[in-house]
Amino acid sequence: MVSMKHRQVLALCEIVFMGRERKNHEKDYNIWRADPGVFNALKEEQSKYNGNWTLKTTNSDQVLRLYIECSDSMRVDSAYGTQDGNAIDPLYKVLLACLTTKSLSLSVSQGGCTIGDDPWSFNWNAGDRFPDLEELTLSGYDWESLNDVGRPTRRPSSIEAWKAAMNWTLLKRLDLDRPQYSFLETFRGTLHSLESLTLRPRWGFWGDEKTFCAFDEAAEQLRQNYTTFIAALPPLRELGISGMGKLLNMTPILEAHGSSLKQLKIHEFERDCTYESGNATLIRPFLTLAQIEDINIAAPNLESLSLDVYRSANQWPIAIFKALAAFHKLSSLTIYLDLEDAWRKRRTKYCYLRDEAGNWDTYCTLHELMQPLLNQTAAETIFHDLRTDQPGVKLRNLTMYVGDFERREGGGMRYPAHDEHNRPMRYECWVEEDWLERCTGVQEWNFLYEDDTSGSVR
Repeated sequence: MVSMKHRQVLALCEIVFMGRERKNHEKDYNIWRADPGVFNALKEEQSKYNGNWTLKTTNSDQVLRLYIECSDSMRVDSAYGTQDGNAIDPLYKVLLACLTTKSLSLSVSQGGCTIGDDPWSFNWNAGDRFPDLEELTLSGYDWESLNDVGRPTRRPSSIEAWKAAMNWTLLKRLDLDRPQYSFLETFRGTLHSLESLTLRPRWGFWGDEKTFCAFDEAAEQLRQNYTTFIAALPPLRELGISGMGKLLNMTPILEAHGSSLKQLKIHEFERDCTYESGNATLIRPFLTLAQIEDINIAAPNLESLSLDVYRSANQWPIAIFKALAAFHKLSSLTIYLDLEDAWRKRRTKYCYLRDEAGNWDTYCTLHELMQPLLNQTAAETIFHDLRTDQPGVKLRNLTMYVGDFERREGGGMRYPAHDEHNRPMRYECWVEEDWLERCTGVQEWNFLYEDDTSGSVR
């Protein structure tokens, strides 16, 4: 039973850890604040309630309900500077109690303008144990934090502490924004059960996605370390690589995982590294025709493929499309196209900055749209031609993005110098009743275009 002392604590402290059903049947959690004594009491009672607790106590005729759910799957978004507040510390205590949890998704970012000394990683204690997760998704988590402020001796880093607190050999799915080198070194040779790996652009302070745009010798060595790390994993069924700024060497990766891969994604954001490189016309890296053909040979069981495709000279890349149609088992394809032409730009009609020191040319120019334009008719034609050219399994789904559609920009105050924008598009194509091909286009901010006559061209 919960002691009278803890009942008094419960009467003064409110915890909310409620699951709300989502359309995809996952659970989205909001964590507010908690008292350590409450969690200690609840841990003692956990076995009696099979990991699901609902406690009530009365204070001044007010009923206070305390909910803690130990779910198989948890999703937590900690956005500092907002009403959600610090979710890291309460989540840590919940995970210590909920040892049956199998899946965790955690994101950490600065969401508001009130900036404080907030934790970006768990405040680890020696000997604490986490549930043996099978799926882990992390964004913005600080792997290298030491969390030893005010302590006489150094404690292990967050990455060292998490490795000791969990059985990583059981992890099957890992989805991370690009981790530091220390992560690669710490977990090399540890993830024996891994079947799915996703490496995404690293989250910045505001939760914005940042491409790795360094190209010096140290950066090249780090990219090689990512390649080595991936190639050393057990045979993967799913692999996603994005935000690297430059294509990784896929040869050793395909040698290790090609025969087992069912799903592959290789993607970079459009023109992210233009200013860092000093090359105003730098475009993102694209797989060549030969590289795509090599993937087809090395990964003959691919069912889902996502990649960037370049269109130039005002022509669709027909040779690339035919190479994609040659994948024998491909049923789902995602293509990312450039929105803007790096070589053609114009001044905007208005600019909120004075035309001094090159402000206008720097902040108030707009690139022309890339040619040929993608519209409803073009999407339908590409989908039909791909299916027609396929020798075996036919595509069931084709998704075509133009520009960085729904890219995460994060918080903070950003004031654009003009209000003219090229807006990204997404076209979805699918098959109904095994023969009827359909496509529909959506402009960012959910502006729907029904046909090619309404201006849905990019």
